[in-house]
Amino acid sequence: MKNKGLLFSLAVIGSIAITSFVLYPDGSPGGKTGSPGDGGATCTECHTGTAQQASNWITSDIPVSGYVPGQTYTITASATHAGAGKFGFEVTAEDLANTKKGTFVITDAAQTRQANANSSVTHTLTGTTPSGDSKSWSFNWTAPASGTGSVKFYGAFNAANGDNTNGGDQIYLSSLSVNEGTTGITENLAGKVDISVFPNPFTDYMEISLGRLDIPLASIRISSQDGREVYSKTITDNDQDKIRLDAGSFAKGIYIVTVLFEDNRQASYKLVKN
Repeated sequence: MKNKGLLFSLAVIGSIAITSFVLYPDGSPGGKTGSPGDGGATCTECHTGTAQQASNWITSDIPVSGYVPGQTYTITASATHAGAGKFGFEVTAEDLANTKKGTFVITDAAQTRQANANSSVTHTLTGTTPSGDSKSWSFNWTAPASGTGSVKFYGAFNAANGDNTNGGDQIYLSSLSVNEGTTGITENLAGKVDISVFPNPFTDYMEISLGRLDIPLASIRISSQDGREVYSKTITDNDQDKIRLDAGSFAKGIYIVTVLFEDNRQASYKLVKN
C-alpha cells in the first residue's frame, strides 16, 4: 500500500515537472522564434497545434529610411487572441545570412528578459497576463555595425488557454524587416515640399501629386508597416506630375510612401488602407 502511495506521489510530481518544463512560464528556453538562424524551431515543439502567421505583431520606431548603425530603437511585440488566459513570446533579429544581429536591451525587467545567449528577448513569469484579449512587450535594440544591411526580426507568440497543460494553445509567427539607413538621409521634407498623397485612408487607389519642386526627384517607394516593399518607381523627366496607383490588392494596414530626392533627402507619408 505504501509502495502504491509512493508510486502515485512520484507520478504526480513527475507530471508537474513535465508540465512545468513544457509550459516555460518564465520565458522561452531560447531559439524558438521560427527564424532561419533558429532552424525554424517554434513553440509548437512543446505546445500542440500548428503555428499561424500574423501580420504587424512586431513593430518599431525605426524610420522608413532605415536604422542608423549604433543607434538604439524601441521594438514592440504585441499579441492578440480572443479568450487567451496568458501570452508568451520570443523575438530575435538576423541578417540576410541568418546571423544574429544587434544588441537587445531590457527596459522592463518585470515583463521581459534576454534569452538564447542574449540574442533574443522573451517574457518573464510576471509578463504573461493579458489586458483583455491582447498583450504587448517593449524593449530596446541597438543597431549593428555599418555594412550589415537588411535585418529581419522574427517572433513566435503563444496565446495560451491557461489550463497549465501544453494543449489548447495557439502559436503565432510574425516578422518585421528593416533596412540599413542610407548615409545622408536625415531630414523628412514632408510638409515642406509641394507633394501630396491621398486619399487617406484609401481603399481602391492611391494618388501621389508632385507639384512645383526645386529638388530633382530620384524615386518613389511604398512599403508596408513590416518593411516589405510593395511598389517602387524610378522618376524620369518624362513622368507626369501625378501618379495614380491601383491599390485594391493591398492588404489592410499601414503603408509608408517615401519620395526620394537626388540629394538623398526624402519626404515620407503614412497612409492607412481600409
